[in-house]
This record gives sequence, C-alpha cells and structure tokens, in this order.
Amino acid sequence: MGWAVLTGLLLTGMTAATPPTAIPVRGGNALTLPAHRHIVRVSRSEGSVLLAAVQQGGQDGHGLRMFRSDNGGSSWKLEGVIHDGSSYDRADLIVVGRDVALVYAVETPDSQGIGGSTSRDVYFQWWRYSSSKNRWSPESAVRVFDSTSSSTAYYRAELARDSKGRLWVQAFFREKDASNTLSIAVSSDGGSTFREQSALARDISKRGGGRLVHLGSRMMMLWASHSGSDSTRYRIRDDSASLSSWSSTRTAFSDGIYHGAALSAVADGSGGLHLVYKDNSERLMYRRFNGSSFGSAVRVLEDGDWASQPALTRVGSSLYLFYNQLRSDGSGYRLWVRALSSSGKPGAGKELASVSGFAGYPAAPEVLPSGVPLVALFGIEPSSGSSYRVSFFSTSTSSLKSSAVAAKESPSHDEAGDARVAATGGSGGPPSSGPTPQDPGTLGSALTGPSQEAVAVGCGGASAMFAVLLTLSLMELGRRLPTRALRF
Repeated sequence: MGWAVLTGLLLTGMTAATPPTAIPVRGGNALTLPAHRHIVRVSRSEGSVLLAAVQQGGQDGHGLRMFRSDNGGSSWKLEGVIHDGSSYDRADLIVVGRDVALVYAVETPDSQGIGGSTSRDVYFQWWRYSSSKNRWSPESAVRVFDSTSSSTAYYRAELARDSKGRLWVQAFFREKDASNTLSIAVSSDGGSTFREQSALARDISKRGGGRLVHLGSRMMMLWASHSGSDSTRYRIRDDSASLSSWSSTRTAFSDGIYHGAALSAVADGSGGLHLVYKDNSERLMYRRFNGSSFGSAVRVLEDGDWASQPALTRVGSSLYLFYNQLRSDGSGYRLWVRALSSSGKPGAGKELASVSGFAGYPAAPEVLPSGVPLVALFGIEPSSGSSYRVSFFSTSTSSLKSSAVAAKESPSHDEAGDARVAATGGSGGPPSSGPTPQDPGTLGSALTGPSQEAVAVGCGGASAMFAVLLTLSLMELGRRLPTRALRF
C-alpha cells in the first residue's frame, strides 16, 4: 500500500472521528414505511429534542421503542417502550405542543404478505412531557381499530390532527376475502375514544398504502396500492364540515406509487402539498398539490431501484430531500441530501455517505425551523464486519453544493476509493454546523453490549488511527449486492 493510499485512509479516519451515531436493529428496513413520520423535533424552553420511534425487530429482544437525542442527534438514548411485543409494528408520530401523539400497527415484508390475526389492531398513544422529570412518558394505548377474526388484519396506520384539534387515524383493513378497505376514525376528545367513519375506499385488490395529511384547514387522504397498475387517488375534507363529509374519490395522477407507500409528503404551509414518490418504474418523482389539483411530475432521480426511497423536510418555503441511490457496481448505496426548487427541480446537494451493503429507508422531520441543521436517519446493513443499525446524519443547508444529479456513481475500484466507503455508515465528514457529541459513549452503554459498542458510538471520541483500523477491518475486495427479502 502506497503512502498516498495510507494518507487517504488517515484522512478517512479523521473524518470518521465524528460519524453518525446508531441504534442497533435487526434489519435495514427498520424505518419502513417511508410514508410514516418516524422522527420528530420537539421545541422546549430548555432546548429542542429529537424523538424517534424505531422498530428494532427483535434485536436484543426488543421491538418498537422510543429514542431521544438532546444534542441534535450526536448521541441517542432510550426514552421508553412503545410496544416490545411485536417485531413488525411501525409507528407514525406527530407533535402537539411539547407532547407527542402516535399510532402503531403492523407492517410485514412484501414477500410475507399481510396475514389475518386477532392481534393485528391499531393503537393510539400519547407520550406526555414532564418538565420536572425532563422526559416523555407513555400513557396507556387506546385501541382504534380491532381485528376480530383470524382472517382479517389492520395495517399501515397513520395519524393527523386537524385545525379543530380532532385526531384522525387511517389504516388499511384486510378483509376475509383478501380485498382491502381504507378505514378512517376520528377522536373529538383528545384521543380518549375514537369513532370509525364510513370507509374512504373499498375493494382495493392489493395491499394499500398512502398518506393522511393535514393541509392547514383541510384533511387529505392520498393512496395507491401494490398492484403496480392502479392510479393514485385521493379524497379531501374541510375541517369545518361535518365529520362524515369527504369529497368523492378523485384521481391525483395516472401513474401509481410503488407499493402505495414509497413516498414522503409535506404540507407546504399554504394549503398545498409537496410530494416525492417512487413510481412503478422505480424512479423518484416530485409533484405539488396546489390546493385544487396535482401538477406535472418532475423526475428527481432517473435511475433508482426497488430500494430507492425519499424523505422530505421543509424549512420555511425551502424543501430538502434525503434519498438513497444504488452504486453503479451494485455493491452498495450512496446517501444524499438535495435541495428542491419550488417546482421540484433538484438543486444543490451533498453526498452524506457511500455504504457497502444495503443502506436506505430514510426518515427526516417533516418541518424544521430556519438556522438548524438538516437531520435524517437511514437504515444500514453493512456487507460484512459490523451490525445492522439505524444511523444518524446531520448537515447544514450551506454545505450543499451545486452539482448535477448523477444517474449513477462512476465505477471506482482503487484502494483509496474503497477506503472512502465505511461500513459503519460514515458521514462523509462531520456536520458543517450543529452541536458536537457531548457523550459519545451514551449509545453504546445504554443500548448495546460491549461487542457492539464500537459500532454504536461510531468511533466518536476515538483516535483517527482507531478509525482507520476499523475501516480497514470492514473493507473487502469483492462486493456483493444483497438479496433483498425484506421489501416492504
């Protein structure tokens, strides 16, 4: 190995000295569904906190749990258990003041399908903040939808709150004949009780997916399915109308959404909606709903694959997109953040990491205030050498650089190029702004055993040489594209 290569490795080690922290999970799809809000930012007088609901998939015997970061994501700790009894439930979160409300329901791999069970219900839960205890604590979960047969199941639940303070919960229901119904329920008493309303759609042939979202004074339900040929549809209602009043079903656009749920949607703050979705040709597309109709599609990523997924964040009127992109040689994924124009055209961007193995299923806060770093979580399955995990990334908007959106990464097989690929999910450099880790050992001591601690803390506080040795130990000359059985 030449000195130039060794120097490159040393530099890689130095930039990896403050890489993203991680939460250990059983699989890289821990943050499915893409349509869900897995991470939120709660503002307090004592300082903002990030809260993330992560399905650990049975890792160390754990299921769906809430994690917390007080320092902008530099370190994470367990806040509490949402539901440890299932390795398949996923949660959708919203912030209400300093409290967090959530719903959870089952989501299984595409290859497994949604089987019937009397346990496949939908639950709503408050996580209330106590300033004296400086923590969020869960209240008892309230069942919203009840599967009463071993041949039926509720799945893919989502939550929204209207301008009247009412809580709306949407879920898809697998009928006994295997068709699917789009169910909706509402609470007018702060989540103590829910009343099921007339179904928004019936006889959906394949598993459904979509997004329930509030647009300032109206509620929208947007959906598609796994069929691969369905158009995308929506219904909408005014907050001032009677609870049963919804528009007729409308066609949003003729192309479908991959599996119905490969999307990220953010209200634009003016009664409209920004939407990035993966179409059935596996390309990432942008559309905007202007309050009355959806506009033309804008291609964000031309050459995606089955795993390409979006996560949108709005900062004021500015829009930022996190996404993953398959490497040209099929050996792994590149992780990106990119600004989108008001018309959805890709703008300045930054490569956050290039990971050997699988990396995807991003999650980001729906809205952030100006002046704070952009933050996101990605699921990471290294090709070898370290544990599966959810890794955290942070960068400033000023660090994004103008560059064309590459269809795919140019092949690179030299040693220096390989050294850049850290199976720890390296950040491509420390955040350009934001706090530095206050206690980089917190995650390792709180969430993992000694064998996982080095990976969990991401070398934070370790020497550059240790980072180099870790990187070298995780490199391999032959890369492989993992066989993906866990498609959502």
